[in-house]
Amino acid sequence: MGESGRGAWGTRRAGRHVAKEGVTFFRVFRILLIVGGVLGLAGLSLVVSSFGSSVSSTTSIPPGPIWYMYYQFTVLGAGTLRGDYQETTGGSVNLFVLTEAQYESYRTGTNTGSLWSLGSSKGGTIDVALPGSGRYFLVADHGTSYERVQQVVRFSLHLTGIDPTVFVAGVGLLWAGIVVAVFGILKRRAFATRAGGRMPLARVPSSDPHSSNPPEPPEPPAVP
Repeated sequence: MGESGRGAWGTRRAGRHVAKEGVTFFRVFRILLIVGGVLGLAGLSLVVSSFGSSVSSTTSIPPGPIWYMYYQFTVLGAGTLRGDYQETTGGSVNLFVLTEAQYESYRTGTNTGSLWSLGSSKGGTIDVALPGSGRYFLVADHGTSYERVQQVVRFSLHLTGIDPTVFVAGVGLLWAGIVVAVFGILKRRAFATRAGGRMPLARVPSSDPHSSNPPEPPEPPAVP
């Protein structure tokens, strides 16, 4: 090639291939951390919420002496049930807080006792200590002289105690988040070891230097 053609090619420079494996791994590592963080936060939220719950609702008892309504709840360890209630149709109701064994006795009509009870009441408060882990029932049935009418009762309740179902689900999600995050960190360390201690970046810049001077324009062809 003649001297007149050298300027058209500009300056020769060294280049380097972008490490595609490093960029891909960085994205996977970031995704693992995000997934682990989301699972961990969701699990922590469930664990915190399992230590107490509240409910407000209105329910009805169908007419007839055999009918009643109940709330069922389970606690891990001791707890407390507090709240208030109001019979809204002008009648009265009987209320009971029962253990699982007492509830089975209530259903069969033998009535072996209760943790707490209040007979023929139009409204009031509930404050009952739950002695330990187990399943409990809040039961309302017709008060005296109101067995043949439909009754409506409004409840506002707060349960202090650990809900085992929510607690176990929260712990499971929390551990899953930790496992995913730790797996990502271990894979990151393994990749760093293979790469000689250099960690990949999100974007690997080219090592091509930028020339401060523009390339020279090509010389005109020589006139014969």
